Order: sequence, then structure tokens, then C-alpha cells
Amino acid sequence: MQFHSYIVLSLFTILGIILFLRILRLQKEHINFLGTPTIDKFLFFSGKITLFTNWGLCIYKAISPESGYVVVPYYVSWIATVLLLAGTLIAILSFIKLGRSLKVGLPSEDTKLETKGIYQYSRNPLYLGIDLITIGSCLYFPDLINVSFGLFSIYIHHLIILGEEKFLNKRFGSAWMNYRENTRRYF
Repeated sequence: MQFHSYIVLSLFTILGIILFLRILRLQKEHINFLGTPTIDKFLFFSGKITLFTNWGLCIYKAISPESGYVVVPYYVSWIATVLLLAGTLIAILSFIKLGRSLKVGLPSEDTKLETKGIYQYSRNPLYLGIDLITIGSCLYFPDLINVSFGLFSIYIHHLIILGEEKFLNKRFGSAWMNYRENTRRYF
């Protein structure tokens, strides 16, 4: 395996471990990690499935570099690796900053509007990180199925964001409106 393959595998391993530990911590505090989908359930869960399939195919490519029918230039593999690194760092910072508010879907319990730390630069750094990882995965393994899954999941997650913004407007009112006016959606 090439050096970038080890980096890719390490990044997905680190991301998985940190997410797993965050979920365990939420469970220990008796906080449900699953919330209410912001869009149609079928679209919501198909977006999640295609996202993780996209990431799984990237991991497969890192383990088995000869797989696939598209020859990826060495420099494109490194661009993809840098995107994966940036996305992983942004996602991890977002996981940590969200703390008890980390959910898949909308929370039913009271939460606070995060506007500090990484959230002062992006209203959706977690989704930005996820999108960067997905784009990196598509570059790393530019198979038609992988790219299709990646683009679909990015689109669905954008729809999820739009649904979350409606929820945040209802829950936080003027605080949300002020934050929205001063902070960009992605970056």
C-alpha cells in the first residue's frame, strides 16, 4: 500500500473511534443520539446509507489500491487525502463542540444554539466536514457508483440542513436570525 492509503485508513479509524466515544458518552448521560429526521424518512436514511457506503468504498480503495476501473493519478490521491484530513479535523471539532447536542436528526430535548468555536466560522461545520470527506472519497475512488452515492448524499445532507434551519428559526427566533445573518452556511 502507498503512504496515502495508510493516512486514509488512519483518518477513518480516528473519526470512527471519536464518533463511537461521543455516542457512548451520550448514552452514559441517558441522552438519545437519534432525533427526528428533518426531511422524508426515506430520503433521510438513504442519504445516510449512501454516505457511509461512499466512505466504505474509499476505505476499500485504500486497502485494495488496484480496485476500480479508473486509474487515479498519484497527485489526485494526495489531493483527496488532504480533503479527507481537513474534513476529518472539521468533523471532529464539530463533534466535540456540539457535546450533548450531537444528534442524527432534530433533538426533542432543550439544546443551546452553538455560535462559538468552529461554529463562529460556519453554521454547519459538521456537514462541511462530512462533505469534504465525501468529496475526498469521490476523488480517491472515482468509480461511477461511488461518485453517484457521494453526490446524492451531499444533496440529501443539504436538504437536511435546510430542514434544520427551519427548526432553529422556530426554536431560537431572533438569536438564530442574528447568527444566520453573521455566519455563512458552510464557510
